[in-house]
Amino acid sequence: MTFKKNYFTIFFVMLFLHGFAQQVHVKYYHVRSPIATLYEDLYVKDNDVISIQDSIVNFNSNGTMSAVKPSVRPLSKNYFISKLQDNGKTKDFFFTGLDKETKYFIHDNVSKPVWRIDETKTKKILGYNCIKATTNFRGTELTAYFTKDLPYSAGPFKFFGLPGLILDIREENKNFNIWKAEKVELTVDSKINFTPKLNNYPKITMKEFVEMKDGTQNNEIKDLLSRMPAGTKVQNDSKGRAGIEKKFEFEQMYAH
Repeated sequence: MTFKKNYFTIFFVMLFLHGFAQQVHVKYYHVRSPIATLYEDLYVKDNDVISIQDSIVNFNSNGTMSAVKPSVRPLSKNYFISKLQDNGKTKDFFFTGLDKETKYFIHDNVSKPVWRIDETKTKKILGYNCIKATTNFRGTELTAYFTKDLPYSAGPFKFFGLPGLILDIREENKNFNIWKAEKVELTVDSKINFTPKLNNYPKITMKEFVEMKDGTQNNEIKDLLSRMPAGTKVQNDSKGRAGIEKKFEFEQMYAH
């Protein structure tokens, strides 16, 4: 009887721990630009994945982390919704994005990144053994550290495709476009909604959203130039889009 009792105790403890292993919450510190930072929370439960970017953005006007101050103008949260499993080539993401004063609900079919994993480069993050991996994600060279201790092919934003959860990812040779895990929890709050109601937002494709954003930026530049004195020369040092996504699959397809 003692043996059977101990056996069933061990069985239920293992079942309990296994159940918790099917879910995880990671809080990332996200450096969006040289002057703006925010938090992003990733939640994974079974096959459901949602990443929520905080509604409060901290602005840094002096170019140093010590000068970060909370914004007086809170923004609405952004959601990135997907499934843990992919089809081996792409993954569907549904996310919210802003253009001018309108927020949209956008469908984005993201190609699976081609990761180069270097098992010899490791480091500890929040107590987890992490392995280095690099890739080119939509025109941006990225370095990530992921852990096989949390066997989820997921990460913040739209990052996925590694055999473990991403705890640190950043654009190479930049002091922004950084996501750094600050907390890992092996539970997910029961209040987290993996299918938030976003029906009030206009639904568009990623291609439509990108073309809209590019058009808005071009119009803003034209408007700025029109306000300058006649004969003013403007040097454009821009090398394309400033965000993490610089090139898109549909642009490469049309280029051939």
